[in-house]
Amino acid sequence: MKLVRVVAPHFVAGFETDGIVRRTAPILKRMLGWSDDRARKYITSKGWRASVVPEQIAFSFEGKSLILDTTKPNNSGPPD
Repeated sequence: MKLVRVVAPHFVAGFETDGIVRRTAPILKRMLGWSDDRARKYITSKGWRASVVPEQIAFSFEGKSLILDTTKPNNSGPPD
């Protein structure tokens, strides 16, 4: 499974693929089930950029890979 990072003017998000898009950030949910070729064409048609995240930095938490969705505000205040 590969993690792909998508950069657009208004978001940065990701999806996981093994040739077929298996999991996505909410903003990319329309691509679920698409082939890599179809996803690539869609991303290009939108003027977005995509890149595969190298395995050494594709991290997971409790066995679940993390997909970043920056469309929602981050509460980055100091920890409690």
